[in-house]
Amino acid sequence: MKRRTTRKGAPKLRLVALPAWKAAWDDLLWIERIPRYIQEVIRLEGGNEYKEGRESPPVNLV
Repeated sequence: MKRRTTRKGAPKLRLVALPAWKAAWDDLLWIERIPRYIQEVIRLEGGNEYKEGRESPPVNLV
């Protein structure tokens, strides 16, 4: 996440840093679910009847 938010150099302003950090965090949350989905598809032998979403409640971000 740090590489993504500081790709073009560290942000100098908080107003620039927060949206970049939140966008990177949203991408991370989406990617975090993929391994569980793969395991569910394997368990269901190729079916897609699994419940989508996060297993635990989302972390409360500022």
